[in-house]
Amino acid sequence: MLVDTHFHLDLMENMQLLIKQVKDANIGIIAVGTTPLAYRQEIKFINENRNFIKVGLGLHPQLVEQRSQEIDLFLQLSQEAKYIGEVGLDFNKDYGKSKMMQIDCFREIARKCAIEGEKVLSIHSVKASKVAIEILQEEKVFNNCKCIFHWFTGSVSERKLAISNGAYFSINPKMLQTKGGKDLICNIPEDRILLETDAPFTMKCNSVEDLDKELNRIARGICSIRNEDVISQIEDNSMRIFENNQ
Repeated sequence: MLVDTHFHLDLMENMQLLIKQVKDANIGIIAVGTTPLAYRQEIKFINENRNFIKVGLGLHPQLVEQRSQEIDLFLQLSQEAKYIGEVGLDFNKDYGKSKMMQIDCFREIARKCAIEGEKVLSIHSVKASKVAIEILQEEKVFNNCKCIFHWFTGSVSERKLAISNGAYFSINPKMLQTKGGKDLICNIPEDRILLETDAPFTMKCNSVEDLDKELNRIARGICSIRNEDVISQIEDNSMRIFENNQ
């Protein structure tokens, strides 16, 4: 089974339809969120489909400045959340003024995850990979959690540091087209490769069938770029992440 490890279900106009369809498809979804309040709402809709959809508790770094008051709710809800994301850092110029606030927030999240253990994190690290990795190291998150770098764009040295700490990398369709994306795909261990669509930002998803086709297209693209068949390995990697019941 292939798993979309970074899918914004709560931002889909047809969310209820996708939830209904997914149980009949041979795919899994990690539905990352952007705020703790969104997590509370989304978890109510999943109900009997929790075997196919895992809801992530998130606090997106781009929203930290406006939503910093929600960190207490995040820390409270983390006790019940297996999947954490989207979280991390974004040092793009548009979010530079909230840099220290982001760091403080991400450190609190990392510390809580390490204390509770056995979490699966989907991590945003735009122009901030080194700092994100250092925080995860300092708070010992790598020791007892699975860390997935979403749409990773860090340097070669940052990539190697993440790999040495056991990190996973989720690959989306846009990454199949860029030099940096292709370089990442070729140079990460096959047992650390995961899939993501980051929908609705990279594709329009009208149905679970569309999602299934896109996941298979990404997997085939990875095989083509690496010049080897790694689909079975990607499925194994996916189940290692996904079979931890929420």
